[in-house]
Amino acid sequence: MTQLVECSVCGRSIGEMGYLIRCPFCGGIPIIKYVSPRFRVDPRRTGIWRYYSLLPLFETIISRGEGLTPIFRVSNVLVKNERFNPTGSYADRASAIIASYLKSRGIKNVKISYEPGFTKSILHYLRGFSEATICIEDLIDVDVEDLFEISKFGEISTCREFSTISTYIDYASALTIEGLKTILFEIFESRIDIEHIVVPAKTGVLAFSLAKGVEELRNAGVEPGFDVIAVFSEGTTIPDYLGKVKHIRIVEVSSDELMDSFKLLMSEGIYTAPLSVMGFHIARSLGKSLAVLTIGYRPRIPPRKSRLRERILKTIEKLGKASAYDIWRYNNEYSLRGVYKAVKSMVKDGVVCEEPYTKRGRKVMLYKLCS
Repeated sequence: MTQLVECSVCGRSIGEMGYLIRCPFCGGIPIIKYVSPRFRVDPRRTGIWRYYSLLPLFETIISRGEGLTPIFRVSNVLVKNERFNPTGSYADRASAIIASYLKSRGIKNVKISYEPGFTKSILHYLRGFSEATICIEDLIDVDVEDLFEISKFGEISTCREFSTISTYIDYASALTIEGLKTILFEIFESRIDIEHIVVPAKTGVLAFSLAKGVEELRNAGVEPGFDVIAVFSEGTTIPDYLGKVKHIRIVEVSSDELMDSFKLLMSEGIYTAPLSVMGFHIARSLGKSLAVLTIGYRPRIPPRKSRLRERILKTIEKLGKASAYDIWRYNNEYSLRGVYKAVKSMVKDGVVCEEPYTKRGRKVMLYKLCS
């Protein structure tokens, strides 16, 4: 099947260069267009590659278990949980496509524009065959977990110096779109009765990708029966490139609107980023919708019993609130380190709660019994 790469904004033909970077003419997102597309599912293929008929094919396929994430209900809202990908992010779908291209082309040195979530993901997929430099404009904006991952498997640079050795990769590229759109194909294959797929939006790339998937299914003679809703935080600047995209409806929400949904998820023992709550909130209010989220669960495990833990509980009950040092003073037959580790594990189990306060300009953590 013939594949063409063109800019989604200015319409110029870009060629394979658009696989990894934005349009060099206008900065728009390049897309791969399939001539005479067909939608086929091959269950023998791994993960997202089961949709081979609407994906670019490479000599070497890299898969680390991405895709086929579960759909279930959370407080009567259908949710597709992308946390079940290898690095806990839907970006793994994009990384599998990009890594397959790089491996097939024998590209061993790359520079990657930093993007939260994607950076950790792509480093995981490139491990063992390609060295990566992460291009960061402002170190202050980088997530600390990403910095830890980069320090282990990549290098950090401003990338202001020019280099012809490394291949540059932008998150908003044609191959990213190809990977992310597989979320929509999985939802379509599940045959659930919905009218909307709701996604939280910051850059808009995820919503853009799913809308491309809708268009491709229709071009292949298949009617998906749903559209895509991109949820932006109120006051956010909507990316210009979304203005030309079919099958996307844009909705804005305020922090006040999100509070009820956030509290509901917390009461269910579910944790997720505030950005993800936006998608859940709109799906909940619309009905017949599915929210694409990354959510986890706080384990509801019974408190472990030990003599030290019992002593800590009695000490906190007696004092009302106490620092780890205060607790140790009443139980100094144990080491201070041992008391501190036990208190922290009790916090994790939900038995003891933390309450920070400032003492002589220094932050001190107090512990109390959770109500």
